[in-house]
This record gives sequence, structure tokens and C-alpha cells, in this order.
Amino acid sequence: MSKINTGNFASIRNKSMSKHHFKRSYNRNSSVVFVLLILALSLVLVVIIFTHSPYLTNAQVQNITKKGTFNYTQSDTSGNPDWTDTGNWSFKESPSVVLTFDAVINMAKPNGSEGHQHTVSDLTIPYAPFNQTNSTVIKGTTTLTMDKGTFVSEEPTTITLGEKNISVYFDPAKIKNHFGNQSIIGVVTQ
Repeated sequence: MSKINTGNFASIRNKSMSKHHFKRSYNRNSSVVFVLLILALSLVLVVIIFTHSPYLTNAQVQNITKKGTFNYTQSDTSGNPDWTDTGNWSFKESPSVVLTFDAVINMAKPNGSEGHQHTVSDLTIPYAPFNQTNSTVIKGTTTLTMDKGTFVSEEPTTITLGEKNISVYFDPAKIKNHFGNQSIIGVVTQ
């Protein structure tokens, strides 16, 4: 009988196991590197978003509530008093980056006739507000009730909010020039 050299088999088996162990180790290391790369890219993305959008950062730090009143006289095309706009408004910004704007606008002729009321709600903004000299400009859409209970949704609206005052502009095209081509002005009371 010939003697079998088991040393060669052990050597071959060890080499095979070494290759298998190397492949498993390589796959595990690749997975770890991939996960770390994804985490690093996510962190960079978050930093970029918050660096270039201070409004998101501010909203997560604090709740902002501002309230006020309207007391404005609209002029006709000749500059004469045409309508008196009075009412209340509130603006809220919460940590979840939800902006809400609600208002009630009472309109009447300067002599008190033709009185009626509008409500403003459902502020939707596609872009972050931006700063303008001493104020913040918010462009979006609102829902606006009109005469006899009808309403206009997605009314293009621009709100300019300062420390002491507010102006609200409704695009006249969709509401048949109801407020004229001018902003409704108010003051911040809180």
C-alpha cells in the first residue's frame, strides 16, 4: 500500500479556505464602506439644505405667531376712497415648517353701505419665504371667500410681513379685480 500524503490535502484545503475567507472579508468590508459612504453623503446633503435655507432652520428652532389688524382704505382709479377694509389676521410658523395665514377682511363703502366679509385661509407656498429690506415676503396661494358664499381656491397671494406692518396682495385677475390692483395694509399687534 502506498502512503497518502495528507499534508498536500491540508495545504490545498487551507488555501481554499483562505480564498473563501478573503472573499467573505472583502464583501463585508465593501458593505461597511458603502454604508459609511451613504451616511457621509446624507450628512453633506443635510448640511447643504440647512445652510442654504435659513427659514427651515429658524422654523425648527422656534414657533412664530404674529397677529394684527387691517384698517385700510382702497382708492379707485382716480385716487378717491372706494372701499374701507378692516379685519384681523394671524400668521403662524411651527417647527414642522408649516406656515398658516388666516384673515377676515370686512369691506364696506366709506359711507358704510355694501358691507360684506371675506375669509382667507389655506396658505400654500411652493418656495421658502425670502427676506427683503426689514420684511419677509411669502408668495403662494390662498383660498378666499367671495360674495354670497362662493370661494376662490389657489388665489395667487403675496404677503409682506414686517416687524410692525403687513401687506397682502391678491392677484386681481382671478378675483375680477375685487380688491383693486393694490395691497391691503395692516399692522402687527402681537
